[in-house]
Amino acid sequence: YGKITNAKTGELIPAKISFAGSGEPHAVVAGPDGYALAVPTSQYTIRIEASGYISTLEKLDINALEMRDLEMNFELQPVELGTTVNLKNVLFAQAKTDILPESYPELDLVVNFLKENPSVRIELMGHTDGRGVHDDNVRLSQQRVNKVKEYLVSRGIEPRRIAGKGFGGSKPIASNDTEESRRMNRRVEFVIKKF
Repeated sequence: YGKITNAKTGELIPAKISFAGSGEPHAVVAGPDGYALAVPTSQYTIRIEASGYISTLEKLDINALEMRDLEMNFELQPVELGTTVNLKNVLFAQAKTDILPESYPELDLVVNFLKENPSVRIELMGHTDGRGVHDDNVRLSQQRVNKVKEYLVSRGIEPRRIAGKGFGGSKPIASNDTEESRRMNRRVEFVIKKF
């Protein structure tokens, strides 16, 4: 159970929540009081969608949890000029540009978003953690941005709608002291440049 809110204003918004796992998929619509549903123990990919907002994906492993009730609240970014979206499920092989297979569902969300909003232009931004040589990290992050753009174009998005830049480790969102925080810094984001 939980609530879906506008990430900018905090107001509750109606949304569709879909749980896809090893068994039959489950879906529910969140209303003014939020949502609630019962699902069997499994691993799920949760997709949250609302008109006027950028869809998002989350992972959930109920097998690893020892509780009967779980509160999951989600914030959705409104589709506006300047909105930045962290593609947290877009992953690469370490120190390489190979996109890992578990990245494709989130990349496909970006494809769908761009197809549903044909006037939108985005800028992809690639980031690494702070370890290693700065110039090498900038080059790697740019190559990863190029790979993401290639994928989006291969799915029918016009190349002119997608700009991209690699920043290396110059814009961390967490410390570089632990592997968990370094993983947060290794990311690809996009920002809406034209709406």
